[in-house]
Amino acid sequence: MTTHTLTINGEKVAITRESVLVAAADARPNVRPHRHGVLIGSVLWAPKDLLRTVIGNDDLGNVDSPRAMKAFNILGFQTFTETVYTADGLPFVHPDNQLRTQEGARP
Repeated sequence: MTTHTLTINGEKVAITRESVLVAAADARPNVRPHRHGVLIGSVLWAPKDLLRTVIGNDDLGNVDSPRAMKAFNILGFQTFTETVYTADGLPFVHPDNQLRTQEGARP
C-alpha cells in the first residue's frame, strides 16, 4: 500500500491511494478545478478540494495546490496543470523554466 505523509498545521497526516479512492467515491467536488487538477476515475478534482475531502478537514494550513498535487501524483494519480499559450499558439514557458542553450546559461 502506497502511503504519502504531509505536514498540515504542524501535524503529520498520512494518506493512501485507497483512502483517496474511498473518499472520492463517497463525495463530489465542491469546486471546479482552475489551474491544477487530479483525475480520480472520470472526475477531475481541484487538488486542495480533494485533500480536504480525504482528510476530513477544511484547514489545510500551508498546503498549496502544487504540494497537494505532488502528494496525489506520488500515490499514482494523474495530475494536470493548466497550459498557457502565447498569441502565436505556442505553449508559454516561464523564463526560469526554459531550457539552457549552454551549460549554466539561459537563452
